[in-house]
Amino acid sequence: MASTTSNAELVDEYRARTPASAQTFARACQVLPGGETRAVTSYLPYPVTIAEGHGARLCDVDGHSYLDLVNNYTSLVHGNAFAPVTEAVGELLPHGVAFASPHPLQIALAELLIDRLPSLERVRFTNSGTEASLLAARIAVRATGRRRLLMFEGGYHGSAAALLPTSPDVVTAPWNDLDAVAATLDDGVAAVFAEPFLGAGGVLPSAPGFLAALQELAHSRGALLVLDEVQSLRNGIGGEQRRHGLTPDLTVLGKIIGGGFPIGAVGGRSELLELTVASSTTDHVAHSGTFNGHLAATVAGATALRHLDAPAIEWLEDSAAQLAGRITEGATAAGVPATVSRAGSILNVHLDGPDRHAALHLALLLGGVYTTPRGMINLSTALAPADLDSAATAYQLAFTRVGTV
Repeated sequence: MASTTSNAELVDEYRARTPASAQTFARACQVLPGGETRAVTSYLPYPVTIAEGHGARLCDVDGHSYLDLVNNYTSLVHGNAFAPVTEAVGELLPHGVAFASPHPLQIALAELLIDRLPSLERVRFTNSGTEASLLAARIAVRATGRRRLLMFEGGYHGSAAALLPTSPDVVTAPWNDLDAVAATLDDGVAAVFAEPFLGAGGVLPSAPGFLAALQELAHSRGALLVLDEVQSLRNGIGGEQRRHGLTPDLTVLGKIIGGGFPIGAVGGRSELLELTVASSTTDHVAHSGTFNGHLAATVAGATALRHLDAPAIEWLEDSAAQLAGRITEGATAAGVPATVSRAGSILNVHLDGPDRHAALHLALLLGGVYTTPRGMINLSTALAPADLDSAATAYQLAFTRVGTV
């Protein structure tokens, strides 16, 4: 087995390889707090600066090419600069992209979502998944007359303070622990917020039958079930809710429904949305937003979803399963303790300790594979079989470099 490379050596090699990224980051730090606009993209010694992306490939400001296994954190299910999306948006631009009025493109995306997700009868657009979660919480509070939200440890429904475990109106329970939920779910809880799998928490799937039992328990206690399918919608025509036999009261959506543009949405039963957010309803929840249903996002999202058909989803899932196995084999061959969790075409590589994660992340970047610092990766339809081979090989080489660091 080849000798391992220390973290310091990896950092030195990374610095030597990416001087233009270092310069760009130094410039960014003069105007952006921390030199970035999203905490999740930060890592030491500095993030690589991406100049452009095409299909499954990214190019940084130093001219290096990377295989993209991040896809802007699952939002680009067809990869970068997907031609049908760029063409649809290009055709739209000369005609205007934002009006203080309903538009047929907004209606078309809503109709498409309702067609794919039987639990949706009405859809309200927002500008992000965070905004959609906040709106879902407001709807639940108004509909039930209760204040608190039950969420799961390790879950993530947005960055707003009202959605974090530190909020006085948020109570938490361990993931996959129905007994803990039953003990916590009292008559002050308006809604249970759940993902089909913990996304930011490590792509940890739900236990068999857990979500169906959770839905039944929530309804028996007078609470709504809000299912967060911001990441998981890519895993099925009907999202993960169809796979699990769920009929959530509200569904939170985002990422792929914008085709690469900012968007979010809340969908659910017509009586819930009509009685809470419809302006025609007395004492409704006043929900507005200058760019809600932005036309570039709606036309891009509808285009992306139409190309995400059943064969494409099946290919993504099969390819992800094969890649997960090959990554595990590569770790075993290198003597690195590692596990890979998977939900559809989203995976997470788990290692012991943050130092080893950081080392693996840098080793992969040096090997031309763009991944996330926490180990989450996801596939796009832009990948070819040869790309998957390259990814598996890059992981095996990176594991060998990291070794027992």
